[in-house]
Amino acid sequence: MSPGASLLLGIVCLVLAIGALVPVLDFQPSTRRTIKSRIQSMQAKAPGADQAARTKQLTAKNPELGILRVFVTRGAIAKLERDLGLAGKTSAALPMIIVAKVVAPVLVALLGYSFAAKMDSPMWWLVYAGIVVVSYFAPGIIVNGRAVERQKRMMYDLPDILDQITISIEAGMGFESALSRVGQNNRGPLGEEIVRTVQDMNLGVSRRDAYLALASRNDVDDLKRFTKSIVQAEEFGVPISGVVRIQAEEMRDKRRARARETAQKVPVKLLFPMLTCVMPVLFMVILTPAILALGDAM
Repeated sequence: MSPGASLLLGIVCLVLAIGALVPVLDFQPSTRRTIKSRIQSMQAKAPGADQAARTKQLTAKNPELGILRVFVTRGAIAKLERDLGLAGKTSAALPMIIVAKVVAPVLVALLGYSFAAKMDSPMWWLVYAGIVVVSYFAPGIIVNGRAVERQKRMMYDLPDILDQITISIEAGMGFESALSRVGQNNRGPLGEEIVRTVQDMNLGVSRRDAYLALASRNDVDDLKRFTKSIVQAEEFGVPISGVVRIQAEEMRDKRRARARETAQKVPVKLLFPMLTCVMPVLFMVILTPAILALGDAM
């Protein structure tokens, strides 16, 4: 069979496969589905429960995926759900991510087959296979990158948020009112998480569970330490204003330490580019006139 006929047959199979998958997808979930997902997350186990049990509960029966469960393992589904949560997305986007993991390698295989078939070297077939495999993992890698970027931004914004909470408390506001005000005045991911925590408390969730849920939804160690300090302060009757002030000072010191550490790594990171890119060009610019002049003199 010629490459052109194989490409046409592959495109037809791809269209049929997408047509079979479309009925099980929900690209635009309804408001009812979103509210139901939020209520189920509120009724989930406490954040301190066993992680394996929560993962099994999330991935054992997920009717929204349907036939898409065939293309990914339970561990991959749990990883995608966790990354989507860290990226600030709901689990409604999970079917689209899995469809992308299925469609991307098929498209890459169809587009690259004709090119690889014209090459005589077996090395091109290895490159072709490698690109197809990478395209399968690419959607998950992109989601993970978004999650890591969001968590880093929350880590850098946390000291400023704590300073604003401290100022609001010292101005006479309660801790929850300060949280609500600071969350509404900040448009970043940490502000969104604070607004969600305040909304959970308004919906009837206890303050302890709301704070622990905030810590469990994110992987920022400083945020987890802060929420645990607030929970312990409420349990033992310690003034929250003092706890927030101490945490804000510690977060600022840590941010300065991270900035100094990053600055100290810059010369090491610049060493290789300078040796491979800058220095050869510099030597050529400096030594070429001298070599030409020496050649003319001889």
